[in-house]
Amino acid sequence: MQFLLQQILKYRLVRHVLYWVGITLFFTVAWGTHDHDYWRSLSIQAFGLPARMVLVYGSLYVLIPRFFIPKKFFIFSLAYFSLLLLAGVGIQRPIIWFYVEPLYFPTWNSAGFFTVTEITNTLLDINNAAIFPLGYTFFKHYFLAQQKALQLEKERLRAELDRLKHQIQPHFLFNNLNSLYSLVIKKSDQAPKTLLKLSQLMRYMLYEADGDEVPLSKEIAYLQNYVDLERLRFEENVDISLNIEQDRDYPIAPFLLMPFVENAFKHGTKGKQAWIVIHLMVQNAQLILKVENGLVAPQNQPLATVGGIGFANVQQRLDLLYPKRHTLKVHEDELSYEVILKIQLPIYEQAH
Repeated sequence: MQFLLQQILKYRLVRHVLYWVGITLFFTVAWGTHDHDYWRSLSIQAFGLPARMVLVYGSLYVLIPRFFIPKKFFIFSLAYFSLLLLAGVGIQRPIIWFYVEPLYFPTWNSAGFFTVTEITNTLLDINNAAIFPLGYTFFKHYFLAQQKALQLEKERLRAELDRLKHQIQPHFLFNNLNSLYSLVIKKSDQAPKTLLKLSQLMRYMLYEADGDEVPLSKEIAYLQNYVDLERLRFEENVDISLNIEQDRDYPIAPFLLMPFVENAFKHGTKGKQAWIVIHLMVQNAQLILKVENGLVAPQNQPLATVGGIGFANVQQRLDLLYPKRHTLKVHEDELSYEVILKIQLPIYEQAH
């Protein structure tokens, strides 16, 4: 029965016929209860259909597409009131004056054709038929507009995130190829290990981190491989400390942590006592990343770049991915530069 009803309501003509039949019967019962003459009430309601249809269909197929949808609301209001007057004074009042009153109310002493009271009652009666279809159309238009706006926003965010992500990857690859090149020139025994680490990093970049989110464990493995590669490059010249605490796995956007680590290696590997400390703690879906490096001299513009892609760029990506769910702070003095990132992560249904 429900399936049959759904199939019937798929056709616009059927829906319209059912609406007019329904509203006619509703007013027939409403007015017929006064004198229990439902047949006369039905006949009077039938005489009211032409004016009601002019108002409803004129609004739906002319006024709304031409004025309401283009957001010309003031013009739409004027046009709707004009159409209401036309349907009331030009159609409904003549029908009442020349047919309804003589046939069904011969003893009725009407106040007149153009009296304010009669015209007001006529306009209100006609307008009642337009409340539901216009309200439904307004709601449908608003809902579709909201859905379209949300879809456009999602597409904009997707394009922006893709742009930011692809901006990070070439820079990272460029840095590590330079590292490998320097080891090959020196004929270092570390070159094969470096090449292996780099291949693992590239595999992650090309095949494993192509989605919106990745398991945090993979992002951590990516970070560890990067740090191991830098240890091979700097050997004993830089004191590198990496500490990771993780209670379980969570989803996270790929390539989100690396810019801060890259920034530390960019500025913290200079001087005879260069050092870098990386501490990543993940507990109860809260991620805290602290990256600190020593400075040979104070940085004039500490917030200008992070990992070579721009601090504003990284902040923008965080704003898009984790709005109101992250904080990013930078502390700098004469000896060190520290970045503290906190993110409230979503939780997998099942730990991976």
